[in-house]
Amino acid sequence: MDPLARGLIAFRHAPVALSGVCYGRLDVAAALPPEAAAAAIERALHELCVRPGVVFSSPLSRCALPAAELAARLGVPRAIDDRLLEISYGAWEGRAFADIERDDPAAYAAWLDGWERVGPPGGESALDVESRVRSFWRELGDAAGVDVADVASRARPPLLVAHAGVLRALRVVARGASWLAAMSAPVPHLTAERFPLPPSALSLADL
Repeated sequence: MDPLARGLIAFRHAPVALSGVCYGRLDVAAALPPEAAAAAIERALHELCVRPGVVFSSPLSRCALPAAELAARLGVPRAIDDRLLEISYGAWEGRAFADIERDDPAAYAAWLDGWERVGPPGGESALDVESRVRSFWRELGDAAGVDVADVASRARPPLLVAHAGVLRALRVVARGASWLAAMSAPVPHLTAERFPLPPSALSLADL
C-alpha cells in the first residue's frame, strides 16, 4: 500500500500580518478568520477525498482556532500538542531581523552560519525542533492503549494544522530529507502536504 494513502496530512496556518519579524512563539493572529481558514482546509480535503480521524494543532491561535473549527465541522476529535509549536526565537521573539542583525551582529552571524545546531539566545535550533516533532510523529504509530473501538478512527489519516517550522521538521523526520532540502522548499499557507506515518501506525490501520 502507498504509505501516503493513510499518512499524515498537514496544512500550514493562514498568513499573518507581519513581515521581517521573529514571531515563532508569539501568539500572532492570522489575517484570515478561523472559519474561513477551516473552510479552505475542508475544501482541500474534499478535493483530495480525505476524511481525517483527528485534528492536531499547536496551542497558538493561528493554528488552534481553525483546527477547532475544522474538527467541529468534521465531527472528529481535536488535540493540542506543545510539541507542535513553532520554533522558539528566545530573546529575539517580536524583534525585526534587521534590528537583531544591527544590535547583536555576532550572535546573528553565528545563528545564520550554524542554524541547524545553533539557536538564537534562549531559543531553539532546527535540531531542537526536529527532536520534539520526531517524538510527536513516533507517537502517531504507537498502538499502546488503543481500544478496538478506536481502530476505525485510527484507520483514517490524522490531520495537522501547523507552523512552517513543524512542516519542515516533518520533511526531515518522516521523509528523511536533509534540513537544507527541507528549508529550500516553500511551505504555502493552507495547502495540503502529506507525510508517511511510522510503520506501526500503518499496521494498526489494517486490523
